[in-house]
Amino acid sequence: MRLDSGTRLTCLLGHPVGHSISPAIHNASYREAGINSVYLAFDVSDFRRALDGLEALGAVGCNVTIPYKEAAWEASGWLSQEARLTGAVNTVKFDGTIMGYNTDVSGVLHSLDLLGAGSLDRALLLGAGGAARSVIVGLSGRVSEVYIASRSIERSRRILPLCGRVGIDCRAVRWEERSELAARVDLIVNATPVGTLGRGIPVDPASLREGCYVFDLVYNPPRTPLLMEAARRGCRTLGGLPMLVRQAAEAERIWFGISPDEELMMRTAIEALGD
Repeated sequence: MRLDSGTRLTCLLGHPVGHSISPAIHNASYREAGINSVYLAFDVSDFRRALDGLEALGAVGCNVTIPYKEAAWEASGWLSQEARLTGAVNTVKFDGTIMGYNTDVSGVLHSLDLLGAGSLDRALLLGAGGAARSVIVGLSGRVSEVYIASRSIERSRRILPLCGRVGIDCRAVRWEERSELAARVDLIVNATPVGTLGRGIPVDPASLREGCYVFDLVYNPPRTPLLMEAARRGCRTLGGLPMLVRQAAEAERIWFGISPDEELMMRTAIEALGD
């Protein structure tokens, strides 16, 4: 894509990013707000070189997705309060230094409010990456105990100090225990990419019990296999679109100081997914 002089660059860095609808959401928002900027998605294998290249090009900033949120935290010369707390960065602004923010926390809080999940005893968190860290912060004050299951129990254990800082009793458990635990909790949160493009389900559907809350951070498709199975079994469900849109709106506030039209962003997201 050729950029006009004066057009400012924002983008997404991750791997993979081919399924992302963030370019559609942000570019529609920029047009509505009269912002002369473009948003692109870059699938990168060397995150730090890509980040330095964007800064050298004079980009306004970027979003960061799997698997680079913790690497973005390490690369940042300044961190917001949410980024310092979580140890993960999903939004970067270039302003003399690499400024790291975590707008996922706002997206998680918004989503849990929509779901109506609060004052619960136990939750199962699937995944232990940067998004999972934002979920832990969002669960503070809502859940007493959280089981953290990922394919690497050592990675799950690295989140435990964060749990202590936000006042949640957490246990790192083996990935093989996830379905057994799913049958015993009040809330299940999928913070893994399992279910993206409709591929796979992160727990045994038979473990989903009626009345359980199920929050899947995957947004493509809007109704993942996990959400469809959970709905069939009488669970209260929410997908990742509200979180995606809220964190995107917060990123635009950081980059351009605007209050974007979140209803427009949501409509654009739904259209981009063909739902």
